Amino acid sequence: MSDAIKPIDAKQSRGGVLTIVDFGEHGNSAIYRREGWSGQEPRAIWGLGPRSVLRLTIQPTGRPVVLDAEIDPCRQLPNLRGQIVRVRVNGTAIGAARLDQRSMIRAWIPPSAQREDGVLEIEFGFPGFLRPKSMRYSGDIRPLSGLFSFVRAYTQDLLPPGPWCAPTHSNFPVIEVSPPATPLENPPDAKIAAPAIYRFGAKGTVVPFLREGWDPGETEFTWTRATCSRLELPAPDAPGTYVMRLEATPLISPEKLPAQELTILLDGIAIGQFTLNEATTLIVPLPRELTDGRETLPFTFLLPDASRPKDLGVSSDLRLLGLAVRRIDILPLPPHLSAVEEIRADQAGRAPAMAASRQFLTEDSGALPAAIEAALGMDPVALLRGFESLGDNCEFGMVQRKLGLEVLNLLRFGNAQLPDLMRALTDDLQAATDPAQVRITLNDGKRREYVLALPAYNLRWHTFTFEDESDAETVLRAHSAKLGYLRRKFYEGLRGGRKIYVMKRLRSIPLAQATAVLIELSRHGNATLLCVEPAPEGRRPGEVDLLMPGLMRGYVARFAPASDVGATEPTDWLRVAANAVLLTRGTDAVAGASADAA
Repeated sequence: MSDAIKPIDAKQSRGGVLTIVDFGEHGNSAIYRREGWSGQEPRAIWGLGPRSVLRLTIQPTGRPVVLDAEIDPCRQLPNLRGQIVRVRVNGTAIGAARLDQRSMIRAWIPPSAQREDGVLEIEFGFPGFLRPKSMRYSGDIRPLSGLFSFVRAYTQDLLPPGPWCAPTHSNFPVIEVSPPATPLENPPDAKIAAPAIYRFGAKGTVVPFLREGWDPGETEFTWTRATCSRLELPAPDAPGTYVMRLEATPLISPEKLPAQELTILLDGIAIGQFTLNEATTLIVPLPRELTDGRETLPFTFLLPDASRPKDLGVSSDLRLLGLAVRRIDILPLPPHLSAVEEIRADQAGRAPAMAASRQFLTEDSGALPAAIEAALGMDPVALLRGFESLGDNCEFGMVQRKLGLEVLNLLRFGNAQLPDLMRALTDDLQAATDPAQVRITLNDGKRREYVLALPAYNLRWHTFTFEDESDAETVLRAHSAKLGYLRRKFYEGLRGGRKIYVMKRLRSIPLAQATAVLIELSRHGNATLLCVEPAPEGRRPGEVDLLMPGLMRGYVARFAPASDVGATEPTDWLRVAANAVLLTRGTDAVAGASADAA
């Protein structure tokens, strides 16, 4: 037992319960630790990531149990000032506290949260964990939350006249955990507040709320002009669960600065850490402890790699730049998307799937259709009718064609990179309704094909009409009308909530980006998004994970070359589609629920 833990005189006990978890070098914590802990430090152990779990077993007493935990929060003044710690016991939310220095938190575990077998599954949740290396505070790459010295659980009557166990030093305050005034999730009938939208640029609506560290602004965006930039936005009027939607482009140089590290703080607590190497839209969860009952939301953007474009050989610009921000929204979170806090777990490398489907992985291409029909009651054509591509290229559309399905979908034969897709979805594809914004060009193929384009979003489509078959004006007129129809059909499908939308990318899409797409789709209906990527080591083609309600990730062996998507082998895609349907059975998003043939 370490010096920090003082033995209790047995004569004082009145038959109560006392369990001590000592995190010192010679302590007993290994017996109780489950997920979310680092290796042993000399006198304490770090919690890692969004949650750290202990499992204690006590003698059931039917009385309240006092829980004490001494924690030194991961912080670095002046910017990173502390942590939030949330306490759950056996799945019951006990409360939360803010730690700005080494403190002892105290919570009461009611009998209703205790199990009959005496097991206490204690979860310490830390929405503000961070990797110090990303902030250049140290070389530590671990996702640190708090440094634990000890945890004690005891009945209140063990030491009369009540709990009097003290911290290890008189300077360490005792902070009583505040029980949640309202559930951490919005109730289903709660009124959803309106989003708050802030546009950047010299004349943007965000200008009155900018503090230090910002450039005066370009036409449509504003650069951060320091390694630390601050922003103070009005807080939401109504309590509830909110997220920040950030649309930005990092300053990068392929050779000298391939990515920018970004840490976002809210009131001195980390709420997100990202490595940015392209224009992106991110969703960042806002802890309710930092939004409810406030007048303002003080954000800090830390960009330790901010550089001068001239030093990178990008331009002659001498400003110290990091991030060009176009837009920030503060969005109320719909109840069915309450699981977005797993975004932070993803940033710790610990976002476990809620469920997984691994059927249909052993059947060969000849036996697979029969296996799917036996399990799902639909053939491959009916199955794939319930899916719609969100672009990237035509591969999924060609899979549908190879399996005998022809449908009219907006992006089936379109090309849409993720930043362009987000810009189009955010604008509800309004440019598609204006024939003056539609363009026709010729590609550089051996037999030149007309390509339809929406320059407003940098989107392009195959027309499958060639230069020797028609003239540009005729093709433009026909496909402009068709584009308007496909847009209407796309949003009708979203409102109906009948489909699974497929987003294919060559590399894994972080939850913060995938959720941004899902939220945009969900503005029009109860959408389901399936992200498909090449199977990493340890995963088999055809597997599908449910990451959160409405969001899945599937794996294929490989994608076809961009120049020959017609060569795609559809078997893996068919396995993914079937497993995705298995994960959505019993919901309104069952694939193939409606016939949508052209």
